[in-house]
Amino acid sequence: MPASLTATLIGPVLALREGRQLELGSPTQRTIFAVLATHAGRTVSRDELVHAIWGERAPATAVNSVYTYVSRLRNSLRTEHRGDHAELLVSDRFGYMLRVAPEGVDVRRFTTSLATARQLRAENAAPRAVRELEAGLSLWRGTPYEGAIGPFVHAERARLTDARLLALEDCAEMLMELGRPVALVGELSALVHHHPLRERLRYLLMRCYVELGWHADAIREYHSLRKRLVEEQGVEPGGPLRQLYERALRGGAGPVSGPGRTPPPAGDTPPEALSQLVREVPGFTGRSAELAQLNSLAEQASAEPTLLLVTGGPGMGKTALATRFAHAMAHRYPDGQLHVDLHAAGTPGQKAPEAAIRHLVAAMGRPAPCESVDARAAYRSLVAGRRLLIVLDDAAGVEQVRALLPGTPSSLVVVTSRNGLAGLIARDGARRIVLEGMGKEDGLRLFGRIVGEPFTVRHRPAVQRLVAACGGMPLALRIAATRIKVAPSPADALACFEDGDPVDFLELSGDRESSLSTVIGWSYAALPPEAAHVFMALGLQEERVVTLPLATGLSGMDRPECRRALHALVDAGLLREVAPDRFCLDSLILAYAQWLGKPQQLVPRQRTVRCARLATITMMDPSTESERLQMIS
Repeated sequence: MPASLTATLIGPVLALREGRQLELGSPTQRTIFAVLATHAGRTVSRDELVHAIWGERAPATAVNSVYTYVSRLRNSLRTEHRGDHAELLVSDRFGYMLRVAPEGVDVRRFTTSLATARQLRAENAAPRAVRELEAGLSLWRGTPYEGAIGPFVHAERARLTDARLLALEDCAEMLMELGRPVALVGELSALVHHHPLRERLRYLLMRCYVELGWHADAIREYHSLRKRLVEEQGVEPGGPLRQLYERALRGGAGPVSGPGRTPPPAGDTPPEALSQLVREVPGFTGRSAELAQLNSLAEQASAEPTLLLVTGGPGMGKTALATRFAHAMAHRYPDGQLHVDLHAAGTPGQKAPEAAIRHLVAAMGRPAPCESVDARAAYRSLVAGRRLLIVLDDAAGVEQVRALLPGTPSSLVVVTSRNGLAGLIARDGARRIVLEGMGKEDGLRLFGRIVGEPFTVRHRPAVQRLVAACGGMPLALRIAATRIKVAPSPADALACFEDGDPVDFLELSGDRESSLSTVIGWSYAALPPEAAHVFMALGLQEERVVTLPLATGLSGMDRPECRRALHALVDAGLLREVAPDRFCLDSLILAYAQWLGKPQQLVPRQRTVRCARLATITMMDPSTESERLQMIS
C-alpha cells in the first residue's frame, strides 16, 4: 500500500506525505497535482489536463508537456525509504489517477460538510448542522488553489468562493433561528461590504437589525442595496427584501417572511411553480444505465453547482433522455423547471445567449433587462439562491451555455448538445455522459412498442438485422418502425429496408425535421470546411473503422490537418475515436456520408476540394427538393 497522502487545495496548493511537505515544482506541475487531487480516485484524461491548464489555446506541444510534468510529479511524490511512489500516481492509456483518500483532500471534506449540513437541516437538527458547516468553513486557509494556474483553477476558485458564501449564509440563517442575531452583525456587515449586490446577505443583515430593534439601520441597508441594483442592473430588490423593509418601517411589527427559513430573495417568487419541461417521449425505452449515471452525477455534485452534459451524435435521443431525467428530478426543485431550446448551429432559429436570457427571464414573470443593463448579471441576480431545474436543449457551443449558468449552486442545469463541450468540463466543473446507440434488446423492445410485439416475434431475424443496421440509434429505429407500421404490407416494407438505401428509407413524408438526412444534415452543415471535406471523403469507401493514414489518403490533406479535422468530427458526434488515430463511423453516419456523394444530392451552394483518389469532391449543404431539381435540370 502507498504511504498516506493529503492534499490542501483551499489555500496554497500543498501535498503532505507521512507528515512531510513535498515539493510540487512549477505552477504548471502544481496545477496538474491540484486537478488530480480534486478528482482523486478517478482517471483524468490527458485532454482534460491540457484543457485544465491551457484551455482552448493549448499549444501543439501540450500533450508532450503533460507527460514531462507528470514524470516530474511522480518523482516529487516519492518517499526516500519506500519504493511505492508509483502507486500514488498511476497511469494507463486513458490518463492518470492520484490515489488519495477523499478525506485526504480538503476540497472533498468541505463539500461533504456542506452536504451533511444540508441533510441535518432538512431533519430540523440545526445545532448539528451549524457545527458541520463551521467544521467545513474552518478548512479555508486562503485563496483556493493558490500557486496553481489555468482555466480549471479559475473555475474552481469561483465555485468554491460561491459555495463558501452560501455556507456562511446558511450558517448565519440557522444561528438567527437559534436566537443569536447579535453575534452575527459584525461578520455579516463585513460580508455585505465585500459582496454589496448579494441580496441574501443583505436580507440576513437587515433581519438581524430588525430582530435587535435597530430599524433605522435596516432601512439604510435596504436603500443602499436598492440604489445599487437599480443603477447597475436595472432591477428592484426581491419580494422578501421589500417585505422586510416594510416591516422595518412599521417598527418591526408583522411576521418575518417564511416559517423560520429565509426564502430565496433573488426576485419575486412566482405565484405558482414554473413547469416548462416538454412532454416525455411516448414509449421511452431503455437507457436505465444512463439514467442511473445521471442520478449518480447529480448526487456527487452535492453543494457544488450542478451542471450535467448529455452529448452524442445526431438521433441518439439526447433530448428524450434529458427530459426523462428532468421529470424524475423535478420534485427536488420547488422553485420551478425551465426549458429553452437553443437550436444548435445548422438547425433553424439558433438562439443567441441574450435571446435565451430574455426567454428565461420572461418565463419567470419579470420584464426583460433594458439594453443599458448587463443582461447576464441581471439574470444571475434573478436566479440566485433559487432551486431551479434548467434544461438547455440542443446547445451549439460553450459560450452559449456559459452565459446561462446561475452564479449560485442551488440550481441543476442539464445541457444537451451534439458537440463535446469540453470547455464546460475544464472551466465550469461540468459532468458529462456521451450517449451512444441502444443495446440490441432495448432496440428490439423499442421497435416492438411501435410496430407491435406479434410482428416483431414473427419476423425476429429480419427485425434484428434492422436494429443492427440502425446502430441502436433511437431516431432511426422510430422512423423505420413507423414506416413499417403504416405501410399497407408491413412485411414488404421490412424487406424494402433490407434491400434499399437506409437513408432514403428513413424519411418521414411531411416531417423533414424528423427525417434522418435532415437531422444528420444539421450536424454536417455546422462543420468547419476542413472537417466537412474529410467527412465527404470518408463516404468514398465502405469501411466503418477509419485510421488516420486512410483518412489522409482519401482527403489529400497532410496528417496534422487531417487529424484536426477528424477530431472536429468526433466533437460533432459524427465519429468516435476508439484508439489513438483510429476512428469508427456508425453505420448510418457512413451511409449518410455515402448518400451525400450521390448526383441527385447536388445543390447550388457547392465548392470543390482536392482529393488523392478523385480529381475533385463536390461538397454541399442540405437544401430543399426544389433546389435539387433545379440544379439537376
